[in-house]
Amino acid sequence: MISIAEAPGKIILTGEHFVVHGSQALAAAINKKIRVTSTLSSTNDIIYKNQRIPSSKYNIKNDPVYIVRNKTLEYLDKKNTLSITIDSGIPRGSGLGSSSALCVATAASIASLFNIKLDRKTLFELAMHGEKKIHGNPSGIDVAVSIMGGLISFRKGGEPKRITLKHNPELIVSISGKRRKTSNMINKFSNAKRDKPSTFFSLVESSNTITKKTISALSKKDYVAVGSYFNFFNSTLNSLGLSSSPTDNVIEKCLELGSYGAKITGGGGGGSIIAISPSRHISVIVNELNKMDYETFSVKLPQQGVKVWSIN
Repeated sequence: MISIAEAPGKIILTGEHFVVHGSQALAAAINKKIRVTSTLSSTNDIIYKNQRIPSSKYNIKNDPVYIVRNKTLEYLDKKNTLSITIDSGIPRGSGLGSSSALCVATAASIASLFNIKLDRKTLFELAMHGEKKIHGNPSGIDVAVSIMGGLISFRKGGEPKRITLKHNPELIVSISGKRRKTSNMINKFSNAKRDKPSTFFSLVESSNTITKKTISALSKKDYVAVGSYFNFFNSTLNSLGLSSSPTDNVIEKCLELGSYGAKITGGGGGGSIIAISPSRHISVIVNELNKMDYETFSVKLPQQGVKVWSIN
């Protein structure tokens, strides 16, 4: 039997980095995914179909798939050898949750191979073993949205809450092409807590408040307000050293072409941006950014979370 799991990447609308320090944050699944295929085998194999892994630097024990595989088999009380194949549609280092989608799909695929459907809490815990290896001190928001799909409100240590809207907002996502390591950005951001603790915690509270306002504005279809909140977060993240020339250029172009607001999404230091715009401008902005060699697409919310199926 072959077991297949497909998990989506994510965008963070509000509260990235601040969520690690207690703020509520808002995130959504996107229409780019990672597919993991598992099958019983005579040897343990991990195969990346469309990614080049530098052989000189690769250590299988640091591979999140290796870690999640072992933890999942331990949870299931199994000692089988498996062949696992990864087919990724999410660029690595783009800030779009490729690692979380990978970890979620790995655990879900392996469990399904033994006819077991993991509950949400267990799947989260298993996926987080791999996510922690990559990012050090992640909040868990990426894993939560990859599992649940849709639009979710998240606070570290709490239960994610699904946000249901009566309409389907469409956001622009643009990949700057500059890769970065999220754990480095988390550490850089946390330095602000050490250097100016009172200012830092006031920003955490501001993030929490504006996340709530963003949820309210989305529910009212007030995209102008949502754009203004995006701009606030982007300016704040920039002031804390998380901007880059490519993301600044893309954001400036989005605003020039009529977006209500645009911001870094995810770790910063490169990666990707999101923008909210009048519907009549979306295709123009997407086309223009693609012409500038920034991979750009739009996503309508909500998108489905992890799904699993088998082939006998």
